[in-house]
Amino acid sequence: MLKFVLLKMRSKKWMMLALLIGCTLLFSITCSSALYTQSSLQRSLNERLANYLQTNNISPGQITVVAHNTPKDTTLVQRTAQKVASIPQTFGLPAALKIDHYFINNVRILAELERDNTIASEVTVGSLSGIEDHIEIVAGRMYSSTPDEDGIIDVIVSEQGFVDMNFLLGECFYATGLRDSEGELLRFRVCGVFRHSRQNDPYWIEAPESLASECFLSWDVFESAFLQENSTAMFSARFFTLLDHTQMKVDQVPHLLETAENYAKEFGKNSSLYFWYAFSDVLTSFLVAQRQVTVTVWVLQIPIFMLLAAFIFMISRQLLDMEQNEIAVLKSRGASRFQLIATYLTQSLVIAVLAMAISIPLGIFLVQVLGSANSFLEFVGRTALPIEFSSFSVTALAIALVFAICTMVLPVFRHANVTIVNHMQKKHRKSQAPLWQKLFLDVVILAVALYGLFSYSNQKQILAQQVQQGASMDPLLFLCSSLFMIGAALLSLRILPLITGAVFHAFKRWWSPALYTAFLRVIRTRHSQAFILVFLVLTVALGIFNAQAARTINTNEARNIRYSTGADLVLQEKWEDNSALRKRDPSLPLIYKEPAFSRYENMEGVKSATKVFVTQKAVVNMPQSGSVPNLSVMGIHTKTFGQTAHIEDGLLKHHFYEYLNAMSQDSRAILVSRNFQTNYGVELGSTLRYYIPSNPVFIEGIVCGFVDYWPSYSPTVYGQDDDGVLKEMDNFLIVANLDQLQKVWGVEPYQVWIDAEDSTQFIYDFAREEEVNLLSVKDTSAQIIAMKNDPVFQGTNGILTVGFVVVLLLCCVGFLIYWVLSIKSRSLQFGIYRAMGMSMREILSILICEQIFISGAAIATGAGVGFLTSKLYMPLIQMAFASYDTVLPLQIVSDSSDMVRLFAVVGAMILVCMVILGWLISGMKITQALKLGED
Repeated sequence: MLKFVLLKMRSKKWMMLALLIGCTLLFSITCSSALYTQSSLQRSLNERLANYLQTNNISPGQITVVAHNTPKDTTLVQRTAQKVASIPQTFGLPAALKIDHYFINNVRILAELERDNTIASEVTVGSLSGIEDHIEIVAGRMYSSTPDEDGIIDVIVSEQGFVDMNFLLGECFYATGLRDSEGELLRFRVCGVFRHSRQNDPYWIEAPESLASECFLSWDVFESAFLQENSTAMFSARFFTLLDHTQMKVDQVPHLLETAENYAKEFGKNSSLYFWYAFSDVLTSFLVAQRQVTVTVWVLQIPIFMLLAAFIFMISRQLLDMEQNEIAVLKSRGASRFQLIATYLTQSLVIAVLAMAISIPLGIFLVQVLGSANSFLEFVGRTALPIEFSSFSVTALAIALVFAICTMVLPVFRHANVTIVNHMQKKHRKSQAPLWQKLFLDVVILAVALYGLFSYSNQKQILAQQVQQGASMDPLLFLCSSLFMIGAALLSLRILPLITGAVFHAFKRWWSPALYTAFLRVIRTRHSQAFILVFLVLTVALGIFNAQAARTINTNEARNIRYSTGADLVLQEKWEDNSALRKRDPSLPLIYKEPAFSRYENMEGVKSATKVFVTQKAVVNMPQSGSVPNLSVMGIHTKTFGQTAHIEDGLLKHHFYEYLNAMSQDSRAILVSRNFQTNYGVELGSTLRYYIPSNPVFIEGIVCGFVDYWPSYSPTVYGQDDDGVLKEMDNFLIVANLDQLQKVWGVEPYQVWIDAEDSTQFIYDFAREEEVNLLSVKDTSAQIIAMKNDPVFQGTNGILTVGFVVVLLLCCVGFLIYWVLSIKSRSLQFGIYRAMGMSMREILSILICEQIFISGAAIATGAGVGFLTSKLYMPLIQMAFASYDTVLPLQIVSDSSDMVRLFAVVGAMILVCMVILGWLISGMKITQALKLGED
């Protein structure tokens, strides 16, 4: 059978190549999606863990267990130590470091020799595992692992402890609460002083400075003195386990959190135990991002998978239509239905295996393409994503393999029972409407898509809050747009033939023979054209939707970043003040020392700079409504603020400068947010009295304008209510002249807003070289780069770009194959036309007319469907990328270059197709018409 299948495939090599292309694309996109999801999430996890370490100076793999022995439970520490020893194995990660710190608190001591200055009355006696390898002795010597012949135990102390406890090197002291096995008080000798041997040593989870009251002795001595059964010392222990966070894998995250929670519950049952793990917040927030990335990546791929499935099914059905005579002959000669299905199943397996071999390296290449996506159809050089096949990747490929084989074999079941008689009857029977048209499946799909649009539109606020709380967007939200395109494409199969028929009957008296023939062909073969029509409509619609979706998501996010920041750079420098004096004398007023602002104005790379005072704690005194707390007040210099701040045209009723000009006319002039006007009925010319709690002196402002938007201002903020539910609240704004605020309230720390000429690197160099303490830096360009590197946005850009390219490729291949096969099947018909006296020009005009009625109408319909889908569903899909600082209204962005690319490729495809079809027809011979009898 295999030989027969291979020979059959060879005879239809171009159709086999089309199936191979379709399966290869299906497998490679499946492979790349699975690998990209895994790889991008792994990179994101590594970055989050590294950032946590850098920000908090704590290893994200740190696990701390503290246990205290009590008179009722004198073996708790020992039992806990056994459990802690198995932590790395339980978590499934190697331990980068393990530290055991046994100690006895509040040990009362007495100096052996009397001296004028007394030593500390209480110390901590303890043993720290591995301390010998992480310290250097700066005075004296290291402790001995055994007491000397007089029973004196050597201890070492830190430099800070040596000073704080007022010890002398070599001095001995008694521990009044600690006795040996014979009942004698234990004696200790300070034999050495140490400090940590190197900076940034991860061993020092507890810095030596925090152990200034502790005397350290050898573990062997501590064990023999206090861990024996007859010991009555109540000691405690801290167990530090630093899991190697660089070995954390994405698949392990749920297990790590679950295991940590189990430990926390187990240890939480005993008040003498304490359990803490550092990676709680990091991994919890990562799980949120993981859900968002996974849902986004796979749901965005669904339309592409559907298009690929339609392509494979179309080619398979076309192939079966071509081989219908062969199938009928085989059936007449005794071939069973099972044998026919087995033949095509074997053929599908051969194609699928070949496609799988090609798709794996292609999928790995696509992963790097996805990882380097910076915007739609824009790529940058990034570090290659780590590629690692997981069980999820293998499972996804296996599902795609089965899906592709089923798609290729499914049409066989319908054709396997057809005999020669059935085949000839079907050829001469008038084609009937397909089942989906009889069931009005297109109308049902459209109704579902529109219901989803209506339902989700009414829940916009709730959905946005869910996304902002970390929930992944409902996949059905993405599917609604795909269903709308599919329903519209199917509906076009009802409408386009009706339009064609109406045009034909309205003007049939005036049609030329070529046009008349073309119209009849289109009308009579409308059911056989179903797949190419749907395919073309979906191709163009999906291409337009993908292009607009990518451009809209990227552009709107960048717009919101620029708006919420307010300028290229917004920084807050730490100011010196007299807070130290106020601790001794609280009656003193708080006075700040203002840094030199001219440094920023004269800095190279700065186009303009301005001072902006911002507070969110102002209070407005309203005569009728009482006090209104928590207003935002922004103090500005109108001229420099206008030169520095960013705001889009069209957001305000008047130009941005007109508001600034109005403020500049009167030092008391203020701008008020529109929501404050709406809620409290403020009018132009009204006087508002406001103050801040830190300086409760009222300032009077005269309202000179109302603004809906203002640089960095958000009309609404989100906060949690008593039930922990995220709630949207109004945020009111007053924009005042900075000179007026400083005149009344004095000079308080303000922000510095900078409009940079080009790169913003200069501010970081300045802070490092001048050792300027910057409390915060908001860099618009850095935030946009971080946004583009985010796995969600990066995956969206990459997937939509790859989908765009795949759509165009499928459109070219599918369109060309369909029409080439269609023309070849009509070679006898064209031969008859030539024999009847039609010129080659008239035959070509027939083909051109058919292209216009079928392809042209489908492309125009697809364009309309694509633009309509974008307009209807883009606002909902944008919510999947919503964040707290999403303020600006959505703009649906359409880049003309994307449309030019799409329609240029489609136009080139049709032109090439026409050239090939013309070449095929020109090679036909009139004598072919004499072969009528053979058919």
